[in-house]
Amino acid sequence: MMKIKLIAPHEQREDTLSGSFKLQRVNLPLLAALTPPGHTVTIVDEAFAPDDMNQDVDLMGITVMTDLALRAYHIADAYRRKGVKVVMGGIHPTVLPDEALTHADAVVMGEAESIWPRLLSDAATGQMQRRYRAGKMTDLQGLPKPRRDLFPGTKGKGYIPIPIGVETSRGCPYDCEFCSIGQTLGHQYRVRPVQEVMAEIESIDSPHLFFVDDALGLNRNVARELFTEMKPLRRRWLGQGTVSLAEDLELLRLMERSGCLGLLIGFESVQKGTQNEVKKIKNLRIDFHEAMRRFHGEGFGILGAFIFGFDYENKDVFEQTLEFIMRSRMDCFELRILTPYPGTRLYKRLLSEGRLFVHDWWLRGYPPDTLLFQPKGMTADELLNGFARLNRQAYSFGAMIKRFFGMSPWKRTLLGCQVYAGVNLSTRKRYFKGLRNPQPFAGASNNHKIPLR
Repeated sequence: MMKIKLIAPHEQREDTLSGSFKLQRVNLPLLAALTPPGHTVTIVDEAFAPDDMNQDVDLMGITVMTDLALRAYHIADAYRRKGVKVVMGGIHPTVLPDEALTHADAVVMGEAESIWPRLLSDAATGQMQRRYRAGKMTDLQGLPKPRRDLFPGTKGKGYIPIPIGVETSRGCPYDCEFCSIGQTLGHQYRVRPVQEVMAEIESIDSPHLFFVDDALGLNRNVARELFTEMKPLRRRWLGQGTVSLAEDLELLRLMERSGCLGLLIGFESVQKGTQNEVKKIKNLRIDFHEAMRRFHGEGFGILGAFIFGFDYENKDVFEQTLEFIMRSRMDCFELRILTPYPGTRLYKRLLSEGRLFVHDWWLRGYPPDTLLFQPKGMTADELLNGFARLNRQAYSFGAMIKRFFGMSPWKRTLLGCQVYAGVNLSTRKRYFKGLRNPQPFAGASNNHKIPLR
């Protein structure tokens, strides 16, 4: 029998994407629950606590996102030098298995649930293969309850409670050009049986939950059933979804009664040309302002996500985004420069058009929001200067105070005030620090190409 360690890497820097918000993840505790009896399992999430490399380990499992590939490879190399077998899974090894295999003994491509027991059996007998890929998508019916008891040190400090991750669905049908979800979780939207989700929620001893679905509530009938069942539980929850949730007022009211406090919503861009290119927004039946009015009308705090650098955007997008944020009294927001992730159609297109400045940027240690490609609708400097100006304006103290006196009743509570101040001040600190990072490709002109490095 083996001693197994599962680890989620995390960069120890303040400008990381998850710097101001943490949650207890689902994927590693679920793999632990699928581990056959007899093996011992340890879970490490570096977002909460450092890894102890002195522990006796036979097999190391590392979940790898592209932004954290360098950190994951560093961990893998250190364990392999000690003679520990290393297996990698997640989005990055799925799209770049050959690269991952230079740092790992095996990679799992796609979803791991159906092949994890077989991989462990192979490893225990010294017959572990180099590559594992499930023949079909995971059946979400009958999954075991994640081993959350193995997750140490997630009580958290400060004003923001650490929510417990819960999964109700997988996959996204929209296939946006810049998104890599379809590569690992598929384009078919799959839902877990409501009663199994409810049993899992009832087993969690924390009142604070986070639905980790990439597109919560796309199956409206199942979502209505789930939120109706949740009403008596008196849980408080957050989640992430599309703007289209606001089209269904009945669903919004059920979400509020089931305990929803807030949502992360991907608005992506306020300019119509870009909206027509982003499939999850293209056919929206209400405008962004009406969507925000409805979200706030139900008392939801909204963290809006915006991306800059789409081909159809021009330099007016920054002023227009500021106007929308302030007019809608958006509670908090993520401002990001478009990142061409490997495995996406965006990455392939920019590479074929000669517009990528660096083809393996994830191995170079660039911080978040480094401009990695030649924009089309504006110059590199126009994008970088507009992005920096928007950050400073939208997260100025005056703007934060003005947004606070918005429409969300939850902010009038002591907890609401603490969360609003905590999230906005920590996000401001992270973004302002990030603006001091050098931009290696500033000055790039639309009139010439920089060769790939």
